[in-house]
Amino acid sequence: MRKNCCVKQMVRGGDLMKPKIAVTSSYPELTTLFRRVSEEMATPAIVVEAVLEEAVQKLQEVLNQHKIEVIISRGGTAETLKKNFSIPVINADATDFDILQAFWKARKVSHHIGFFTYDHARLESDFLAGMEEIIGCPIRQFIYSNIKELQEQIIAAKKSGVEVVVGGGNTGVQLAQKAGMHGVLVYTSRRAVVRAFQRALEIIELRQKDLEQTQWLKTIIDHAFDGIVALNQEREITVFNPAAEKILGLPREKVLSRSADTLVSTLLPAPLLMDGTEETEKVLRLGDAQIVFNRVPIMVEGQNIGMVITFQDVTRVQRLEQRIRKELYNKGLISRFNFDDIVYCSSIMEKTIERAKQFGRTDSTVLIIGESGTGKELFAHSMHAISDRRKGPFVAINCAALPENLLESELFGYEEGAFTGARKGGKPGLFELAHGGTIFLDEIGKISLNLQARLLRVLQEKEVRRVGGDRIIPVDVRVISAANEDLNRAVQNGEFRSDLYFRLNVLNLKIPPLRERKEDIPVLINHFLNKFNRKFDKKVTSIPSYLKELMLSYSWPGNVRELENIIERYVILEQNNQASKELECYFKETFQQPDRSEVNCWQGDTITVREGTLEEMELEIIRKLDAKMNGNRTLLAQKLGISRTTLWKKLKEF
Repeated sequence: MRKNCCVKQMVRGGDLMKPKIAVTSSYPELTTLFRRVSEEMATPAIVVEAVLEEAVQKLQEVLNQHKIEVIISRGGTAETLKKNFSIPVINADATDFDILQAFWKARKVSHHIGFFTYDHARLESDFLAGMEEIIGCPIRQFIYSNIKELQEQIIAAKKSGVEVVVGGGNTGVQLAQKAGMHGVLVYTSRRAVVRAFQRALEIIELRQKDLEQTQWLKTIIDHAFDGIVALNQEREITVFNPAAEKILGLPREKVLSRSADTLVSTLLPAPLLMDGTEETEKVLRLGDAQIVFNRVPIMVEGQNIGMVITFQDVTRVQRLEQRIRKELYNKGLISRFNFDDIVYCSSIMEKTIERAKQFGRTDSTVLIIGESGTGKELFAHSMHAISDRRKGPFVAINCAALPENLLESELFGYEEGAFTGARKGGKPGLFELAHGGTIFLDEIGKISLNLQARLLRVLQEKEVRRVGGDRIIPVDVRVISAANEDLNRAVQNGEFRSDLYFRLNVLNLKIPPLRERKEDIPVLINHFLNKFNRKFDKKVTSIPSYLKELMLSYSWPGNVRELENIIERYVILEQNNQASKELECYFKETFQQPDRSEVNCWQGDTITVREGTLEEMELEIIRKLDAKMNGNRTLLAQKLGISRTTLWKKLKEF
C-alpha cells in the first residue's frame, strides 16, 4: 500500500531541520517528483496525495502536528486550499506545453476529447482554439469545483459523446475509466515543481526575516523607558509599548488596531495625537500628572506613512481605575445620573419620580413626554441606573440634531465602502454599542418616516442591519424615547407611524413643566447657585427677593434648563451680592410678561403690532405668538417657519 504522507528530516549545519512546506499531489508520479525535488534541494516537505476536499482534511491533520509556513499545490486543489487556510499557497500548475502534450496524447486515442479543469484555471477560448488547431480536433471544456461536480461532469461528458478525458488529476482518470472512457493525466513538469519549491523557500526566508526584524524591534520598543505609540497611514495604532501602558494607564488591547480618531478625548488625549504635525518637547498635563512628549511623522520619499509619539512621565501617574472611569464617562456609555440628582420638593415631581422608578425596574419601552428643558434625559439616565441593565451601556442620541442620512448611519452603523468617506472596516451603530443596555432616543418625533420603518423593525425583530451591509446583527437593547410634542397628534396627521408609536408608548411618563411646579424654583435656585459658585469660585449666597418674585411669576418656556442658564449668568455678573445694571436690564427683558391686550390681540389669523423699527416689530410679533402658544417654543418656531436654534438666536439677540 502506498504511503500518502512522507516526512523527511534533514540536517544542515548541525541543526535538525523540521519541514516547513506541505505539498499536495494529485497523482503518484507527481508525488514521486515532489519527493525527489525536495530531497535534491535539501528542503524537507510533507507530501500528501489527495485532491480538493480530501486534501483539505489531510492537510488539517498535518497542520495540527507541524508548523507549516507554505503549501504547494496545483489546479483546483490549490484554489480550494486558499479558501480554507490562511497559509500562503503556491500553485505548481502545469505549463501550456504540459497541457498540449496531454491533448496530443489524447488525440491518439480519440478525436472526442473532454478537458476537465477547475473554474479558476479554465482555458480561454482563444487558447483552446489554438490547441484545437494544433491537434486537429475539437476540445470540449468541463468545469468543476469539487469532487461531486467532477463526478457529475464525467457523466455529462460520457452522455455528450466524449471518449477521452484530459485533466481532473488521478481522480478524474479513475472516474473516466469507471465510466468506460479513457483518461489522460496532465503532468506537471519538473521545471514547474522546482520553481514552486524556489518560491516557497523565498517566502519562508522573507517570513523569517520579517519575524526576526519584528522581534528585534519589539524587544527594543518593549524595553524602552519612554512610552512609544505609533500610527500607520490610516491613523490606526500599531505600536503601544508597556511604558505607554504604564504612563497613560491604558492596556494595549484597548487601543491596538483601533483608529486614533475614535480614541481622542476618550482614551487618549487629543494634544498627544493631533493632526500628525511635528512637535518636540511639548508638555501635556494629564490630570495630576505631566508628560513631555515628542511627535514625529514617518516620511518615505516625501510621503507621510504614519507617525510615532514618544513621551516620558514627569509627575505621578493617575491610577488605572480612574482612567477607566473617565473613559466610560467621556464615551457616554454609562448612566451619569440617578434619581438622587433630581432636585425638587413638589408633590407632582414626587409622583412623577415614583412612577419613573416603577418603570425603571421593568424592561419595557418607555416614552417620555415633556417640554424642552424639563429633564427628560435625566429621567432616562435614572431609569437605566435602577434597571437590571444598569451594568450594561447607556447610549443617548438627539434625533433632531442630525440629518436623516447621518442619523441612519449613527443608529444602525455602516459597512466599509457604504458611502464616500466611510471609515475603513465600517462602524458599529449605536444600537450595537447599546447591546445589553439602554438606548435613549431624544426628540423621537423628528425622525423621518423612512427611519421610523427601520426603527420599528429593530424593536420587532431585535436585530439591525448596517447601512450598505447584508449581515443581520442581533441586539438586546431596551429603548427609552422622548418627545417634546404630542406624538398622538403627529400620528393623526400622518407624520408618525402608528405602529411605531404603539411600540414606543408601552409605558408613558409625562414630565411636568416648571410652571406647573413653581414650588421647586427656590430649591433649584439654591442648587444652581452652589453649582456655579464652585465652578467660578464665587460666593453668591442668594438672589434679590424682587428677582425671586419675578422668577416665580414667569412662565419658564425653557423650563429647568432656562432657569439654570439664568442663574449661571447671575453668578458670573453679580457684584457684591447685588445685580448689576446689566443684569437688571436683562432680567426686566427676560421676565417681562405679555399684558392682556397682547394675549387678546388676535383677530382670526391676524396679529396687530405697534409701529416701530423692524427689530422692535419682530420682537413684538414673537412675544405675542409666544403668549398664544403658552410658552411652547417648539410650536412657536413652527409657526414662525424657523428652526428652534434660529428662534433662540433671535431671542438672544433681542
